Amino acid sequence: MGLLRSEGFDKLLEKVAAEAGGFTSAGAAVRHLATFGERLTPEVALGALRPAEHHLLEAVEAAGALVDVAAAEDAGGYRFGQLKAGKACLLAPGEAGGADLRVVAGIRWPGGPPDGLEAACAALAEGAVAEVTAVRDWLSGQGQEHAAGLVARLRFLLRHVGPIRLYMGDACYTNLGKDGNLVGKSIGPESDRCRLKVLAETPLGQWHAVDACFVVCMSALISSGTPSRTEEFSGTQLLPGRLTEFIEGRIRAYDGTVPDPAASGSAVGRLFELADLARNLRLRKLESGAVVYRTVQAMTINKKEHLFDTPVTGADVPEAFLDTLADLVPSAPDTVRGGGFAVDWQPLFDSGPSPSQPGFGSRFEEVLHGLVNAAAFATDSDVSMSRGPRDVLRLSSLLAEGSIEPGHWKTSEYYCCVVPGEDFRERLAAAGATAELPQVVRAIAARMRWNGWHFMPHAADVSDDESFAERDWFFAPSMPDMTEWTSHHHQGHVANGVRHAIRVPFGITLAGAHRPGMYDLRLMRTEGDVYGLRELRSAIAMGEVLRGYYQEHAVRVEKSEEPFVVQDFGNPWYQGRYGAEAHAQASTANEKGV
Repeated sequence: MGLLRSEGFDKLLEKVAAEAGGFTSAGAAVRHLATFGERLTPEVALGALRPAEHHLLEAVEAAGALVDVAAAEDAGGYRFGQLKAGKACLLAPGEAGGADLRVVAGIRWPGGPPDGLEAACAALAEGAVAEVTAVRDWLSGQGQEHAAGLVARLRFLLRHVGPIRLYMGDACYTNLGKDGNLVGKSIGPESDRCRLKVLAETPLGQWHAVDACFVVCMSALISSGTPSRTEEFSGTQLLPGRLTEFIEGRIRAYDGTVPDPAASGSAVGRLFELADLARNLRLRKLESGAVVYRTVQAMTINKKEHLFDTPVTGADVPEAFLDTLADLVPSAPDTVRGGGFAVDWQPLFDSGPSPSQPGFGSRFEEVLHGLVNAAAFATDSDVSMSRGPRDVLRLSSLLAEGSIEPGHWKTSEYYCCVVPGEDFRERLAAAGATAELPQVVRAIAARMRWNGWHFMPHAADVSDDESFAERDWFFAPSMPDMTEWTSHHHQGHVANGVRHAIRVPFGITLAGAHRPGMYDLRLMRTEGDVYGLRELRSAIAMGEVLRGYYQEHAVRVEKSEEPFVVQDFGNPWYQGRYGAEAHAQASTANEKGV
């Protein structure tokens, strides 16, 4: 899959570091380095800096300091560089910066360093240490039992959320890679490398201050919303001051009033008071009909929650999607243009299960493919997709019985309908890479089937069963999101060039209960512009139409009790559909003597 493959994260870091070294302005060079060459928003990029680094960057920019590549090894001067995780670093004289630091250049001051700069940076560093120590002292006052409860909760929650990497001063907490120190893909819950496991076995009086601060701040952060809050500080500093400002901002976003600090017993205790208020206000906001979404800065896996100013309605469904919908349900466009999503699917399902064209196992699969294809065309996406369980009747029956079996289903029990857009296919053909097409769609489908497996214990509401104690599962997603520059981290994204993406997860009512995140609509681009709010609103609206289609299918299957299993969208199906294109192109090339 060479045409779509990106250079990968490490190579990107090398490239950006080389670019930064070629700048004249040290301030501009640091910002270029921190933002991965403007692939990361400055807000998130600079959120990784320690307080003293922020002050140093301000001084660099105010003084018009210059890049001095020749002084990169001069530890007695000011310098800047990047860690292997991508975090930019500014070093004061005498700072080594750690074994994995790539020093890019020294900083040359036209008139010498500003008076008092070194002392000011030292004072800010001392203040940050004092802030962390104050949290440790507060936790000590709460006692061992309280601390153990916080650790136990984090040990559970962090096993079932996405990847994170965050900083507390010089310390890093992450569940990613060989340097991970939190439970995740690389580290099991009982590994001695997991800091939380170690803390669970260590008397509170022997905890390092930074560990205590992490436990307190992460607990307050999660309490302010959902477990996915963990990702909102990924790639940045999780310090008490920043966390307080963050939660206060969430309270205002949820139409609340931030209480006076004087009403709290302590600054640390106030964190949890603010968190409780934010969580309750958020629930009230969502109950009023507000729609939240997240923007994902993939370079640091930072995911930020937002609220739409106006509700997403049927009016957000693109006309190109309505054209396809009109061919299926003639009455639908008027309903949708009027703002609603209640498409009357009954005539379509009443027309029978047989497909209208060859290549599909049923009308249900044919229509699903057509809707997913229309979503790609309407949003100028290279690929669109939608996943779900293959046997809805069996799933419904098991859920009705209270069976835990669905949580143990294999990935083969799920499908993902992946549709490459016409322009994307033509681009591959023009590059003589049509043979990559079936590989790409099969790889994407396999990854999405795994997502269905990953979310099912939570979606089926069986995750509390002891048989899932060691099972790798995630909380089912509930918020739509759009991701930028996701093509440099995840192995599949690197191989297939998944640069920008939109995800719209949704559930349906099955066996009498809502099953979150059981289905989704996803869109991706391998090049070009990032998605904007217009495309996200369109995707959410199209997802609502698709949700209605899935829901009507489930209702009919439950009512009729007639077995129906999705057979399409497996590896043989994709190879048969797109492998033929590759074979035809190869034959044409041979005939032309290419």
